[in-house]
Amino acid sequence: MLVFQRYYNRGTPNPTQLWGEGIIVAAIGSFFAGWLFPNEAGIVAVFLAAISSTDSIERLLAWNRHMIQDEGVTPARANGRIAMRLMALFLGATIGFSIFALALPLEQVEQLYAHQLEEVANTDFGSMGFGHPGDIAIHNIYVLLFFFIIALPFRQGGVMLAIAWNASVWGATFAVLARNWAATETLSTGEAYLRVIAACGPHLLLEAAAFVCAGVAGVFLSKAFLRYALESEAFGSVLKSVSMLLLTGLVLVCAGAMLEGLFAAHLVGWLAG
Repeated sequence: MLVFQRYYNRGTPNPTQLWGEGIIVAAIGSFFAGWLFPNEAGIVAVFLAAISSTDSIERLLAWNRHMIQDEGVTPARANGRIAMRLMALFLGATIGFSIFALALPLEQVEQLYAHQLEEVANTDFGSMGFGHPGDIAIHNIYVLLFFFIIALPFRQGGVMLAIAWNASVWGATFAVLARNWAATETLSTGEAYLRVIAACGPHLLLEAAAFVCAGVAGVFLSKAFLRYALESEAFGSVLKSVSMLLLTGLVLVCAGAMLEGLFAAHLVGWLAG
């Protein structure tokens, strides 16, 4: 985010700065979207948040290239570092959307994030269903491939779009579930929110990491197509990194599906009970 550039170490945002940036871009995006485009605020907020952080993603990609080419860091380690920093941005954005959804009147939240809340409308936290692991895995593999493909033409814009959309869905969903639950039980909204995150957070973190890996893989491949000859050793090296990122994403998606399908419902029952 432009306002943080003067504080970057060697021009690269650190995880704490990215976490704070995620909170700010989600809140600012939601504010201006609700003000100027109230009928499509949830979609516009995602695009505003994505646009606001494309500079940071470009800086992280340059940092990744510098580590590999100038510092001799292995591609696997460098790619892991950039994925972890992007996860900090994602977590910050999720919190930012949640703060907005916790602060506004509930009816306004449901209108603002109508697209994000379609699947949980009038859903009670204690009776949430998560589906079969196989069905969840197939759906999330489709999403994984979508974020890989959208990053090919749109590069860092596609990566940030994936981060912002998932953050808005999960941030708004966590907040609304918590508020609905707190309204019918003898617990505070804050406690309800923390319990919702405890139940849904583990498998969603795995999914988010998988989608980040897919987006980064798409950016790497897109840049390699323009920079290197297809038969060159450099292109082959990039293709290997892309394959490893996609394989890592696939493993994370499957692990997340198993966790969600087999254990999430039990966590919900325990935390709601």
